[in-house]
Amino acid sequence: MLRAAVAELRQEALFNFGEMTAVKLTAVLGQLLEHSELPRRYLETVRAVFAEPVGYRTAYKALEEPGAVLVLPREPGAGRTFTAHALLADLHLRTGARVGPLSFGGSARFPLRLLPREQNAGYLLDLPADEDETVAVSSDFGALLHDIQQTLKNRSSRLIVLTTPEQWQRIRGGAPEGVVPQLGKPDPVKVARTWLSAEAPELDTTRWLTDGRILELLAGQPPSDVLHTVGLILKSEQTKQIHWTKESVTQEQVEADPDGFNARVLSVVEARTDWREELLKWHKKPGRTDFQRNFLLVAALFRSATVAHVYVKAADLCGHFKTPLSLKGQVSPGVVELVDEIDAELDPANDTLDFGRPGWDDAVLSYFWIDRPAVRKTFLAWMAEAPTTKKKKTNEFLESFTTDDRLLLANRVGTFAVRWATRHRKPDPLEKIISAWHGDPVLWKTATELISAASLHPTMGRFIHELLLRWSKNREDAALPRLAVDVCAGEFGRLYTTKALLRLGYAAGSEDSGVQKSLHSAVRAIWSNPTARKALFNSIIDWCASDANRLASGCRSFAALATLTAGREGEADPEPVLLQEGSEEDEFQPALKDLAVGWQTLLTPTDDDTVPAEALRLWMDAAHQRPNLSPLVFSVLREALDAPDPDLARRLRNRLNDLLYAWQPYPAPHADATRVRLRHELADLLAHDRSRAVAKYHPRVVGSSTETT
Repeated sequence: MLRAAVAELRQEALFNFGEMTAVKLTAVLGQLLEHSELPRRYLETVRAVFAEPVGYRTAYKALEEPGAVLVLPREPGAGRTFTAHALLADLHLRTGARVGPLSFGGSARFPLRLLPREQNAGYLLDLPADEDETVAVSSDFGALLHDIQQTLKNRSSRLIVLTTPEQWQRIRGGAPEGVVPQLGKPDPVKVARTWLSAEAPELDTTRWLTDGRILELLAGQPPSDVLHTVGLILKSEQTKQIHWTKESVTQEQVEADPDGFNARVLSVVEARTDWREELLKWHKKPGRTDFQRNFLLVAALFRSATVAHVYVKAADLCGHFKTPLSLKGQVSPGVVELVDEIDAELDPANDTLDFGRPGWDDAVLSYFWIDRPAVRKTFLAWMAEAPTTKKKKTNEFLESFTTDDRLLLANRVGTFAVRWATRHRKPDPLEKIISAWHGDPVLWKTATELISAASLHPTMGRFIHELLLRWSKNREDAALPRLAVDVCAGEFGRLYTTKALLRLGYAAGSEDSGVQKSLHSAVRAIWSNPTARKALFNSIIDWCASDANRLASGCRSFAALATLTAGREGEADPEPVLLQEGSEEDEFQPALKDLAVGWQTLLTPTDDDTVPAEALRLWMDAAHQRPNLSPLVFSVLREALDAPDPDLARRLRNRLNDLLYAWQPYPAPHADATRVRLRHELADLLAHDRSRAVAKYHPRVVGSSTETT
């Protein structure tokens, strides 16, 4: 049980999901995107593989104290998240405390109200990185830690803060003494030993980790690179027979390595250099054909796919490279011949391929990218379309191309694109699949989940955040801002609310209907997090008072909240969430003037009355069913008509009166007298406001001059 959990955790850490089926990978991604509380199984796994650095025990003793705050100022990828999770795992396993991540909220200054009232808990707060000159943690964060400590102490809880050295240098002023523990860097050999021992207890770990060549590979490596080497070692051990990598190896050398250990070590060393020499020799072999090269490339990309899919897709790739071949009859080379040519093994039980060399598949893809710059764009376009149903002529050669088959290919393509993009800091593969999968609900969900998971990844996250910001500003390809919005609607928006709102603000400028529909859903999703409501609502009101493009999005976003209802405990009828009073003293309550700004935007004449009519129906129904709400509803609507431009005020008033009549016509058969009376009451108030406005601006003649009062 632990062994499987460790293997899964390693694959998650590397964002390299190896042999997982589509169903299994979907479940794993679901777990990655659910971070409200760290589960015990995960915490036990972390503790089993965590290699304690120097100073860890002292840091944990400090964390045990109620009210403790620890700050870990390290760069992403240096093991800071895993160290924090290990500390929280010890806290949970020893004290029973509930542990999990904490949202920073939607403002520059961390609000104390975001600290849960729960007793005996441990939290992890990842400070959002400064970006775009608009998102920056306030410089007094260090001083604020005194208040945070006291609040946590009253609740017997603790907090770990993740930041970077540069950011901490800027915000640490006034911080309490001793909040930064003296922790050494993770020891690469120690990290490798704990992971190997947990995932493969039968392995002779000492033999591997005392070999000079392996020690040279591990020297100075960050934890993520150590895990990559661990994966290569495990793969080499799982392979039945490792062939010597050098053709010049003598018979004496082979005989001196009866159990193949030396060959396995060399295979790991070669893998860390992407098998460059071996792949060069393979490609230079006389008689090598383009079909063989493409078969190798597709087999490397679509790990665990059936050989039939690899065969058909390789032929399809030949067509994209303008070297078409026929799969009809027996003209072209068959599967068995091609499998032999690429030095792979065919598993007859699963009908899948295995290269038998650690890291060979990734090395093949890397070699192709370097070797064939002229066809990169063609390959990316083909790769993105491979899981789609567009290739009807190609897919007809397959016995089946089910949704599960498509998901398997999509997950392979997607994880490769994420890892490649973050490794090379180039978004090309990701942007290709986002554009190609835009119109396919199954593939779009996969793309959203993969990139959402990557946005929360300890080492990949920062680059993905940059891409989401870039995509939110894109006006050429609507798929990109829509993807950014859909990611912001998930866990990314909960943990990094400020960043999500910045990206939603840029995406709000898009006039694409798909982007606007996603924006509507994202607004409601973020509203479901009480700690994000104030920042979200304030952002929407800013959009409502902004330029023309943002104004349209502000209108749609305000409408999303104005038409959102929720029931109260003990009451049957739901009411608009913007009218509900907070049950907690510090719960966000929209200001009347801001509600009026939103309603003024909503009432601004357009060709579609559907949304404002629905919003007015809900608000007037609430005023009718709960008379105590009518003063608020009336005040908001009256102030919404208070426009500085008399012509705009007239148009707003006419539209509101039309919508009021649609809500309750009179005279009408079976008209509800109380509804009619409520409508007349509001109409009279609007008429009164209008008469005052007319009197205010009515010109009067004094002598021969004209004045205004």
